[in-house]
Amino acid sequence: MYKNVLNNVKHLLSMEVKLAQQTLMDGVTTIEAEEFAPEYSVGIVTPDGVIPMPVGEYTTAAGEVIVVEVEGIISSIAPEAIEEAMPEMNHPAAEATEPVMAEATAKKVVETVSKETFFAMVEKTTELQAEVERLKVELASNAPAAAPISHNPENVVEKDTFQFASKRERTTEDVVFAKLFKK
Repeated sequence: MYKNVLNNVKHLLSMEVKLAQQTLMDGVTTIEAEEFAPEYSVGIVTPDGVIPMPVGEYTTAAGEVIVVEVEGIISSIAPEAIEEAMPEMNHPAAEATEPVMAEATAKKVVETVSKETFFAMVEKTTELQAEVERLKVELASNAPAAAPISHNPENVVEKDTFQFASKRERTTEDVVFAKLFKK
């Protein structure tokens, strides 16, 4: 657990974190981790990026068995168990298919995770496209948000012709100003 915290601190401080890669026994699947040791995160390299490694046991091309008990976290790493010579059984074909089936299961798990991720993204994309089409139709059918503004000639403001003290007696000054400023 403390190693994960250290990795996060290094990442946040923008320190260069070099990731190691290994190939599984199938020769196709590539896995990636900062270090192949317990408590380090591990993922499967895909064209879309790195996805967390599913729970299970995986054999690398180098002959190590990586055990993942929590998705994306290495639980333990051990060298591949060496099978001791066993007395012949009645069905030698059953004995030979067992390791191949384990490798095929790991490949199927990886393939299933990749397909699930792909189809989940395709499903989200189709949902988003349907939502966009629905919004386009809704916007095209609606009236404008507001009516256009037009001039209303009825609301013409008239000038006030109010005169202060209109009932008072007119002086000479009033007569002169009235003649000067007459319209």
